[in-house]
Amino acid sequence: MNDDVDNANDFMQHMIDVGVKNAHGKIKKPSNQTGNCIWCEEPVKDDRRWCSIECRNEFEKYTK
Repeated sequence: MNDDVDNANDFMQHMIDVGVKNAHGKIKKPSNQTGNCIWCEEPVKDDRRWCSIECRNEFEKYTK
């Protein structure tokens, strides 16, 4: 049996989910048109920015 608190929680979770979904669609990921990792310059497939998780982590560690 749902009470008012459960209904309010369900509604708020729904609103959060909708907000996150809408915000996610508006995020523009910078693309990499060079074909190389932006950290180590190794070849990458499609428009990925890094060739590995390690390169991404080092890039974020040293450039922020």
